[in-house]
Amino acid sequence: MKRIEIIISRALDEEFLERISAYELTHFTAITPVIGQGFSNPKLGNEVWPQTNKLYIFYVKDDDVVKLTKIVIKLREEFPSEGLAAFESEARCLSECEELYSK
Repeated sequence: MKRIEIIISRALDEEFLERISAYELTHFTAITPVIGQGFSNPKLGNEVWPQTNKLYIFYVKDDDVVKLTKIVIKLREEFPSEGLAAFESEARCLSECEELYSK
């Protein structure tokens, strides 16, 4: 199982939700607001830099990693000036949840 973290500009949120829905990627955790500064304009949620980001966390099988990767690549191509970062790491259930993620 993989853990995918996607930090995305709130400006892309609707577009992202439509795309994950189209791929039936319906199990995730979303955290908002997320503030920070990466390689695009700062998103600090203050008077100077009012925008914020959103963090999505997915726990998925390998084939769903491919789907999320396609979404991220396409969004980066279509919206190159918006902030979008994605990370993959290994994940392991702590207590008998593997069967939930194998469906």
